[in-house]
Amino acid sequence: MTDLSLEGHLSLAIWRDGAIVDPSRATVSVWDHGLLYGDGVFEGLRLRAGRLYRHRQHLVRLRRSARAIALDVPYDDETLLRGMAATARANGLEDAHVRIILTRGIGLPGVDPQRCPRATTLILAYPFPPLLGSEPIRLITSSVVRKSPRSVPARVKSLSYLDNVLAKVQANAAGAGDAIMLDAGGLVAEATSTNVFAVHGERLMTPPTIAALAGITRATILELAAGAGLTPCVEPLEPGDLYTADEVFLTGSGAGIVPVASIDGRDLPAAPGTHTRALEAAYRATWTDPACSVALTDIQEA
Repeated sequence: MTDLSLEGHLSLAIWRDGAIVDPSRATVSVWDHGLLYGDGVFEGLRLRAGRLYRHRQHLVRLRRSARAIALDVPYDDETLLRGMAATARANGLEDAHVRIILTRGIGLPGVDPQRCPRATTLILAYPFPPLLGSEPIRLITSSVVRKSPRSVPARVKSLSYLDNVLAKVQANAAGAGDAIMLDAGGLVAEATSTNVFAVHGERLMTPPTIAALAGITRATILELAAGAGLTPCVEPLEPGDLYTADEVFLTGSGAGIVPVASIDGRDLPAAPGTHTRALEAAYRATWTDPACSVALTDIQEA
């Protein structure tokens, strides 16, 4: 049986700067700017039945996030792909969450990134059940405003997730499964770690990625919409568009597709609804598609 305890995770081998290291050596310096200032970016991928899902898209987004904060990635994509496979193999994992973490690196205190000569790169692979569970969840709307595009762009998957954390604190306090976050204009941005979709008739609606992360799963669902009899519509959503939807669901690499049962105490007609079920089935069918995933056995060892 896979050990999902904290102790089990602390015993896992880690890829650090080009090599698999024992957990006792899988440490980050207290002088690393990723710890001191949240200065860095990351990606989270799913490994299912020995196949890494959408690895190319995740690596593209990692590099875009790094470029956005002027951070050089020390390794090419092939090295990172081999690192992900090596980490999963070292821990005997066929199903896992795989996280690539890129920090500014070790440097003297002070926010100037020039104090850090080289980035720190880590890869973790660990057992991970669906982030928000497998049952329909209740949401609240958080009072915490999602990052402004004029601050840290939401499209950057940065190590600084404090606004999301505070929104999750509110959801926990309200006994809800998660929270919807609005942008500075009061429009729907995303949930604390997932994108938001609403079905209105035959329209599948999701907010633009101005104040929301451009999710890999989000993009996949938009591609699959037509096959489920839906017209994909990327347009601004007000909270009322969620209250009056036929179906609402969340998407993310760590969460999968999560049906929403209620928002701010307002029950939705169906959770999961017919369209959510169809999209879930179509999404699962892509997991083993060679165009969408790669087998660990096909990734050469370093």
